[in-house]
Formats: sequence, structure tokens, C-alpha cells
Amino acid sequence: MAVCLFVLSSCSTVLVAQENPDKPAPSTESHDVKPAALVMPNYSQNIALLGTDQRYVDLETLQTRRRTFFMYGMGVSESYVNSFQENSGGQDNSQFLLSPHVAIINASNHSSFSLQYAPSVLQSTSGVSSRQVFHAGTISFGQPIAPNWVLQLSSSNSYGTDSSRLLSPLAFEVNKGVLVVDPSSAVFQLNRGKVFATANNVGFTWQRSASQVMSFSAGESYFSSLGAGPSSSSTSAQVSFSAAASLRTSFNVGGNYYHQALSLVSCDGYGFSVGVSRQVGRNINLSAAAGPEFVTAGCGQGVSGNYLITISYTLSRRSRMGLTANRSYMTNYLANTQWSDTVAATYGRQLSESFQINVNSGCARSVRTLAGLGTYVGYFAGADLSWKLSRTIALGTSYRRFEQVSGGPMQGQNAALISLEWNPLPTRIVK
Repeated sequence: MAVCLFVLSSCSTVLVAQENPDKPAPSTESHDVKPAALVMPNYSQNIALLGTDQRYVDLETLQTRRRTFFMYGMGVSESYVNSFQENSGGQDNSQFLLSPHVAIINASNHSSFSLQYAPSVLQSTSGVSSRQVFHAGTISFGQPIAPNWVLQLSSSNSYGTDSSRLLSPLAFEVNKGVLVVDPSSAVFQLNRGKVFATANNVGFTWQRSASQVMSFSAGESYFSSLGAGPSSSSTSAQVSFSAAASLRTSFNVGGNYYHQALSLVSCDGYGFSVGVSRQVGRNINLSAAAGPEFVTAGCGQGVSGNYLITISYTLSRRSRMGLTANRSYMTNYLANTQWSDTVAATYGRQLSESFQINVNSGCARSVRTLAGLGTYVGYFAGADLSWKLSRTIALGTSYRRFEQVSGGPMQGQNAALISLEWNPLPTRIVK
């Protein structure tokens, strides 16, 4: 699923909507931790973009005066797809993909707002004629509401078939200017028809002192297989406290509660976590947190765990790598999931001024509650090469492989795509 992050940062010159590989490595004065002080997170330093190879907008390059920009573009792709399933032969076909995208982004040095929509229209060009559409949209908002208090809102929604989702432009998250592919691509069921997924979050941040920050948040997620299939929903609440210990290190503790409404049962649980964030040298940012999780009702009482690991590594001025690993108790693209373990990694390198390559991979392991379903395990891997023909036009080629290896019929898909993207420069609509 597509997700928007938002953290406060000061802003300076013009809008940038690209990978920005030549941006210098962060200085030792971290944006997150200063000597004995934390910078209060107000809104995202980077907003992930939907449906485009530009990937994200760097809000740090905006002027301090408020600006509103309109972004739009179009991508066309032709793909060769090989789908396979256990106990049946593979099926080959070709698909034409049309991927328009629009976004409105408003930001100042105090707040931000973004609204995005990126549908993908898939038309078969061989075999039986068929047309599928995958819709994806996000909205995010960050605004101070009182001295030392900030409100944050976000929502992401998608609707369509998994077949069209897997051929659509990949979704990314942004961690300190380093991209990481969304691991939900590893969760799919090719023959289940149209599905709807939504995730909504609200958060409050309170800067208790120069070196201490408290965060309060609540979230809701919902998934439904629309063809009379199962549906699931989750709600959660979290509180955390962070404190700077030095120039490069901060510590945090937190607690959470969640409620899951599954097809046949409801589950409740709560947990705690302890974590550390560390800037290692000039180029590596590491964050890790873990703790116990207690199931109180519905899914059987017991103890499991929670964890979150993120790594962003600027290898050079032209190469970056990001990794994230997480256990989530929120609903994803698979109904009746008690929790999901996901890992995703992305490596990107600017080969020259015109050529860029990205390698993406991820896997997901989802423990389900209904007897007989088994634990779902899926993975994906892919690579794409982009050739910038001009400031607004790029030619690309990519390969993606998705495979389910446990928790149902073994199935998967290989896809090779060649694409042409047109992304005009952002248009300022409000000065």
C-alpha cells in the first residue's frame, strides 16, 4: 500500500521531484537529533509520489513561504506476462498499461498538504480481450495546532485486481531521502477478483522539551474481497516517548493496543517496545525497536513480539540503499491475517546523468487465523533501468517476479515491461 510519511524540516529554494542522487550526504548535524535536542516532527521531509518514476518530492527544497504545486504526468507500457500456478501450465499474454497521475502539493516551513491519484488501466493485447483498472490514491496533512503541538493526518486507498496492481508502478516509502519499495507487493492472490484496501491514521506530536518528544497516534485499516470474499479490519492506538542522548543517538519507548475484526473471530492485544535511533558516520541512519506483544482474547491468549528496523545508507553521491523490516498487526492485502512479517530492500544507482538503475525486493509472511489456511509466504524481486531522454521524458525497461510459496496454491507471475513516461515540471498554482 501506498504510504505518506511526514516529518518537520526547514525549507529553502525550489521544488524538486526526482530521486535527487547528487544531493550531498547528510551532515553530522542530523535533521532528527541535535546535541541534546530533538527537532519536532511536523510534516514529511519527503512525500512519496504515486504512479511515476520521479518517486518523491523533497519538501526541504521548498522556500519558507507557502507554495502550492500541481503535478501531473502519463506513462505507457507494453508488458509480456507469464503467469503460473500449481498443477497447471503457465499462461503467456501481453498487456498494454496506461498510467496517468495527478498530485496537488502545498507546503511551507510550518505545514504540508498533499492529494494524489494514480489509476492504472490494463488492456490485454493478446488472447481474450479484457480490461482492468487499478485505482490508488493518498492524502496527507500536517499542521501545528498549538505551541509545541502538531496534528498529522494520512489516508491511502486502493481498488482493483491483483493482476493489475502487480503491473502498475510500484509504491515506495521514503526514509531520510532514501527510497524503500512497499513490501505489500509480496501479498497477492491472482484469481480472487477485485479488492478494496484502505489505511487511515491520525497523530499528535508534543515537544515536551528541547530534547524530549511524545507522540500519540491511532490508525484504522480495512480490506475486502468484493466478489463475496472475506473482509477484515483493524484499529490501533500507540503512544511513544523519544529523548536525545547525544548528537547522533536517541532512545524511545512505546506502547500499543490493537483490535482486529476478522471473518469469524475478533482479536485484541497490546504490547510494548524499546528502541534506538543512531546516525553512524555521515552516511548511515539506523533505527530499531522491539518488544513483547500480548494477545488477550479471540485468537488465543499468548505472547508474541513486535519489531521495526529501518536502515538508510548513502553509499556515495550516486548510490543509495534502504531496508525496512516490520511486524504489523494491521490488516494488509490478505484477509484474516493475525500479523504479518515483512522485509523490503531497494538499491538505486545513478549510472550517468541520463541512466539510472534500481533493484527492489521484498517478502511477506502472514499468519492467518482460520484453520486450514496455513501461513502465507510470498516474495517479489525486480529491477528497472531508466534512460532520461529529456527533462520531462524517460524511457524505461523493467523485470518483476512475484511468487507465493506457502499458504495456498503455489502461484506467481513473471513480467517484463518497456515503458515511456512523460512528467512535466511541477506547475505553481498558488504563490
